[in-house]
Amino acid sequence: MTKKLQCDLVMRGGITSGIVYPRAIAKLSETYRFRSIGGTSAGAIAATGTAAAAYGAKHGEDHFGTRFKTLPAELGRRPGNRPGVEGKKTVLERLFQPQEGTRRLFNVLMSGLGPEGFAAKIAFVVWALCVNYWVYAVVGAAVVLLPLVVLAVTSSLGSAAWIPFLVGLVPALVFVVAATSVGVVRDVLVELPRNGYGLCSGSSDGRPDEAGVLPLTDWLHGFFQSVANREPAEPPVTFGDLWGTRDERAERDIELVLMTTNITRGISQRLPFLEGSWGQLFFKEAEFAKLFPASVVEHMCAHAANARYPKDIDTVGFVPLPAPEDLPILLGARMSLSFPFLLSAVPLYAVNFEAPKTNGGKFPLERCWFSDGGLTSNFPLHFFDSPLPSRPTFAINLIPYEVAATEVDEVGGTLERVSGVAAESDKNGKPQGWDHVWMPSRNSSGIGSAARFNKFQTVAGFFGALFDTARNWADTELMALPGYRERVVHVKLAEHEGGMNLNMGSDLIEEIGARGERAGELLAARYGPNPDKDPQSGDDIELTWDNHRWLRYRATMAAFEDLARRFRKAWRDADRQKPWRGYDALLDRGSKDAPTSYPLQRPEQQSFASEATRAFVEFVSTWTDDQTFDRGEDSSQGRSPRPKPALRMMPLGSNDPRAERAD
Repeated sequence: MTKKLQCDLVMRGGITSGIVYPRAIAKLSETYRFRSIGGTSAGAIAATGTAAAAYGAKHGEDHFGTRFKTLPAELGRRPGNRPGVEGKKTVLERLFQPQEGTRRLFNVLMSGLGPEGFAAKIAFVVWALCVNYWVYAVVGAAVVLLPLVVLAVTSSLGSAAWIPFLVGLVPALVFVVAATSVGVVRDVLVELPRNGYGLCSGSSDGRPDEAGVLPLTDWLHGFFQSVANREPAEPPVTFGDLWGTRDERAERDIELVLMTTNITRGISQRLPFLEGSWGQLFFKEAEFAKLFPASVVEHMCAHAANARYPKDIDTVGFVPLPAPEDLPILLGARMSLSFPFLLSAVPLYAVNFEAPKTNGGKFPLERCWFSDGGLTSNFPLHFFDSPLPSRPTFAINLIPYEVAATEVDEVGGTLERVSGVAAESDKNGKPQGWDHVWMPSRNSSGIGSAARFNKFQTVAGFFGALFDTARNWADTELMALPGYRERVVHVKLAEHEGGMNLNMGSDLIEEIGARGERAGELLAARYGPNPDKDPQSGDDIELTWDNHRWLRYRATMAAFEDLARRFRKAWRDADRQKPWRGYDALLDRGSKDAPTSYPLQRPEQQSFASEATRAFVEFVSTWTDDQTFDRGEDSSQGRSPRPKPALRMMPLGSNDPRAERAD
């Protein structure tokens, strides 16, 4: 049996668009063993499932070729209320089960999610308003129709008494819509906050619906436990289980990193390292019991960390969050996929030093709402990044159908489109899925690859584009860089596919799943040790793993050179440093000379810093214009790949102790 290669994998968020991932993961698993997996929102579900299955493959049965491959078909089933009877809803749709207080809002939302035209959707929404808010509808209709009844009874119109009713139908409908809208507003203002600002909590304490389907979080718990070869009632799979160690600084067997958004503090945070400089976090057992299966909540209470500073912080009624290695992976997935207004946000608590102290003279804990990780980074392509990668980090991107994913090159002195997936796709007799999948095939592919043009003609479209840009601009720019763009496979989804389309049909779910398999096949073929022909185009593969590593070396060294030259110039430019001391004087100052902060540990560290810095500056000073990693007007003259990246100071983005220092 051929030993599998190793790879990392990052997946974009997109609610039900995540149906792309299972068969892609199954296909990649034929060639690769997953080491580091990350994602956001729906990508977090796929990442967590992949990590659990990778753990399961090392501890028993491998589920990649079985459960993962058939998962789209499983989610596309239509279970009925009785055995052998097909229902109207797929398992995918049934995973989203509203609470009693938000059921009316949820039904109205679902009524407008079909593939029908605009007029039909309006009709369905109006009908759903009347059915779900019938008391309000009756009141609205009565305001118009009751006076007409009185008129018909007291007038002498005779057989023409029906005419006022006919005339009053339109205003009656207007009043019905207005009245039911009052009910909608009431539920939005009262029931939605009461349910954690979401229509569905995701959990029902293990109680399935009438067709035997559990709500999303409970179903995910069962799925994660199953592919990890554990029973649902057994201890939940934790991040430490994946690592294979309890040492946070040790090498990890399987790495899982998930993005979430702390909207109370306005920051993005990564799991499993949520705390660090932001302070210790706590939860309430009663609140978590509404969001997670009982076995998961019991585990978190049993493995709670010790409260820090208990004499100064009021922690009565709160449970400290377990250490990162003891956190269930289900918690990470749920905190990342809290789709705003669809799934309840997750409440954790942190100390607020600005608030008045309690009667006991202690600082109180303040609730922090954690929502969808995609609010701050919907495609965390930077996860597991390395200047010189030792294994590929594949990425699966989901793009709208109208995006023309293209590859442009100079042919005969003119720019021509040489490959890509046009907005008007043509299957050309290819196997299912290929017409919606694309990767760059040559180094000359530039920033135009999968370039998006947000098209809009309305105010709503304009603000939608604003929100999309604010959320995704950093991920989009990173995706255009050399060393990133050639490891991303793009999968196209139409407006009625994925996203908020919870009620997709079984055939469509299967079709989207097939696109994922094609995406996995393309990634595996491109970076294989002995790449043959491209499975999509049949051409020779240019963007191999060796090519990728060479690009990363060229781009990294060109960026490092710029940083080094700027460092040398600032260090040597004594005139610009006056009237303050120069950097060399700061380095050589006495131990008692100000500033006294962050001292070098003398004498060994002081000596190392002085010698290494001066040697570095002197070495960079010897570089001439010809001694450079980036020269010329094009790649044939020695220019580094474009767009050119820059090395800059930025937060680590994680409190993971392994991120602070390279081995």
